[in-house]
Amino acid sequence: MAQLKTMYPAQPNTPETTLAGSLTTSDTSVTVLDGSILPDAPNLLTIGADTTTAETVLMTAKAGNVLTIERGYDGTSPRSWVKGDIIGRYFTAADQTALQENVKALDAGKPDIVPSPVAGNFVAFDGTTGAQKDSGKKPDDFAPASHEHDKYIQKPASPVSGNLAAFDGTTGAVKDSGKKPDDFAPASHEHDKYIQKPASPVSGNLAAFDGTTGAVKDSGKKAADFAAASHSHAGYAEVKIFQNVAVAASAWANSSTYAGYPFAAVISCAGVTAEHVPEVTFGVTEATGGNFAPVALSGAGTVTIYAAEKPGGAITLPVIKCEKAV
Repeated sequence: MAQLKTMYPAQPNTPETTLAGSLTTSDTSVTVLDGSILPDAPNLLTIGADTTTAETVLMTAKAGNVLTIERGYDGTSPRSWVKGDIIGRYFTAADQTALQENVKALDAGKPDIVPSPVAGNFVAFDGTTGAQKDSGKKPDDFAPASHEHDKYIQKPASPVSGNLAAFDGTTGAVKDSGKKPDDFAPASHEHDKYIQKPASPVSGNLAAFDGTTGAVKDSGKKAADFAAASHSHAGYAEVKIFQNVAVAASAWANSSTYAGYPFAAVISCAGVTAEHVPEVTFGVTEATGGNFAPVALSGAGTVTIYAAEKPGGAITLPVIKCEKAV
């Protein structure tokens, strides 16, 4: 609804008083002979109502006989007035205009009558137009002001959209499960990527796979039946085997370790130490040629072989076996 215009109180019988002094066109304060007969501020007053050129003013304050006024109100023109000119509360054009415009505004803002309303139904407002309409609901369609919710549960705070609801096992309240339907298998699904759990497994036993069916079964073994990850092998030998080891012609260098075999080739063998005893198997040609020493020496990550003459090309050793007692 439009803002209504201010309508100032009327005064019965329009009592009048007169100016106690002159008034110029710019004065905003005037003294009257008897301010008590005038209405309280704010209100409209007319100066010179007995003339054809009266002036309407808005009295904004009154202190005894002294009035504070806004000049030339509602399109009238400020004039010079003299002592004895009449001033009073009259019905003005401004009163008439405010009344008419307020009536129009109230009429425009009033709701239309609802066509064919059902007796007893509540009134509702159309969310788009603001017009009244029949809600289709009666008081009996709603719970009374005092009622119980003992058959209902509190909805969870801040649930995530799409999540399933779950019940709190202690309070029975509904809570957000944190799970969506996609987190579960559909009602019709396969278990081809899973295996049947064994029947009557012994607690603590390790699981084993059946070599024929792939099913899980009780192995009959516990962790204590096996060696720990960190354990010793006292009484056993540690064996390292290297196969098809290539030795380039450039690997050979002069050596004084064995007088009959003045050339040596150092071969990289990871994990070998000086405590390992190497056994080198040569290819048929190298083994029968008599050029290579029947012994070899081990070192930190190496095995060294010896030759009477420096080979002219690369050779391949089928096997190097290194043993160490542990």
